[in-house]
Amino acid sequence: MKAGEGPFRGFQTIYLASALLSLADGFYYPFLIAFLYEMEGIVAAGVGLGIITAMDSLGSYFVGRLVDRYGRKPFLLVSAVLSVGVYLAYPLSQHLPEPWLYGVLVGVLMLDGLTDGFWDTIEAVYLGDITRRAFRGRSMGSYWGAGGIIFGVAMMAAGWVGVHLSFLAVALGVVVVYLLGIAVLLNLEETHQAQDRGSRQ
Repeated sequence: MKAGEGPFRGFQTIYLASALLSLADGFYYPFLIAFLYEMEGIVAAGVGLGIITAMDSLGSYFVGRLVDRYGRKPFLLVSAVLSVGVYLAYPLSQHLPEPWLYGVLVGVLMLDGLTDGFWDTIEAVYLGDITRRAFRGRSMGSYWGAGGIIFGVAMMAAGWVGVHLSFLAVALGVVVVYLLGIAVLLNLEETHQAQDRGSRQ
């Protein structure tokens, strides 16, 4: 049964996974901005966020073909797993000597953007797969509306949490929530059969 018509496991599963990841992302984002700002001020914050945005676009561009060939679920999982590494790498990079710090940080920022692009694109494709056309606007509206509210509330809460916890402590908490989201994603139904080598066109 399709989303918008009644309960549908694929929709419910990605809805729950997205809620967990939005919660984690919302808590993390203010700390990332503060981390970049403390390094070199507004310049570092602007360049860092610019790198993430540019790589987000590149990730979206390249992953689109891959999910049409190999399926949606594997790349959703890859995106979430890589994000765990990214979220741990930011606070740990603070302990690197300066010549290494900037090189590693640029690499992590690029990977951060790629994983964002992967997730955003595949998420939209998957929702298109599982939602019935007549109810698609309603289904997607509720999906992204809930995700946005969770993300926003988590960002506001992060300000209070940041007074008492370090960046690394927050990152570890975010990773735990991400692992819960990944556990949910493992139960996601695949909606696209991988194409064999003879039918790539």
